[in-house]
Amino acid sequence: MAIEVTPIVRTFTYNGILLPDVPGLSPREVRDLYSAQYPELVSAEAEASPVANGRQDFTFRKAVGTKGAGASGQPGPRLAALLACVQPRQIGAASATAKLSRAVSQRAVVNRSAAWSRFARQTLEQHRHEGAAPRASVTSEMLTPLP
Repeated sequence: MAIEVTPIVRTFTYNGILLPDVPGLSPREVRDLYSAQYPELVSAEAEASPVANGRQDFTFRKAVGTKGAGASGQPGPRLAALLACVQPRQIGAASATAKLSRAVSQRAVVNRSAAWSRFARQTLEQHRHEGAAPRASVTSEMLTPLP
């Protein structure tokens, strides 16, 4: 009874792309070689299928995880402390937005805005009739003094 040696053909796939085998390199070394072309492979895992009909398939899978969370998925103590500082500021930002919204909706601001809109429309209409390019010149008397 003779022992027959059959070579095993290796195939490597990543993200549906068939990568050529490099003889003499381990699967990890092949991954490192192709990581120059596909940077995501640096942290990828090489999953090997069982040998069947003289062929073994290796699939590179990107390592997926939650950055900044502990093993339980809960934030660590440093992240929890940061969240405790940030969340009150977010609430304050919302109230600042509300204050700005109220200020912009005041009657005087609305009236000034409407006046500027009328001025812009009249200027555009005037230039359309003259056939000139739209240009508006504002004198300092037209501007509202600063508070």
